[in-house]
Amino acid sequence: MKLDERALSLIEILVVIAIGLMLAAFLLPVVHRARVKAVVVKTKALIAAIEAALSLYESDFGDYPHWQGEGNRILVDLLQGPVENENWHGPYLRVKNEDLDETANIVDAWKTPFVYKYPQTEKPNTPFTIVSAGPDRQLDTGDDIGNW
Repeated sequence: MKLDERALSLIEILVVIAIGLMLAAFLLPVVHRARVKAVVVKTKALIAAIEAALSLYESDFGDYPHWQGEGNRILVDLLQGPVENENWHGPYLRVKNEDLDETANIVDAWKTPFVYKYPQTEKPNTPFTIVSAGPDRQLDTGDDIGNW
C-alpha cells in the first residue's frame, strides 16, 4: 500500500467533524432538559420530606410552626432540634449541610431558600405552604414548585 491510500482526505475529516457537531447539537438540549427535570424532582422530594416532618411535628404539638417571615430557619430549628419541650419527639427531619445556605435556611436545588408560611390563605385545603422559586429563581412565576 502506498502512504496516500491509508491517509484520510480533508473531505472525510470534515464529514466526521460535521456528523459529530450534528450529534452534539441534538444531544445537548436533551441533556439540559434531563438535568432540569432531575433538579425539579429533587426539589419536590425535599418538599415532600419537609411536609412529612411537619406532619410529625403537628401530631406531637397539635399545630404547625407559625411563620410568615423571610426564610425558613425556624423549620430547621424546630424539626431538626433539639427542642427543650416534653412534646418534642424529634428529630423529625435531618437536613444535609448541602441543603442549607449560610444562614441555615433549607434551600432548593438552585440554592434558593424555600418560603414557608403558616397560617396561609392563598391555597385552599392546604394548612401551610412550602414554595421553591423554581429554575428561574423568581417567586410567583409559572415555574414555582410547591406543596399544593
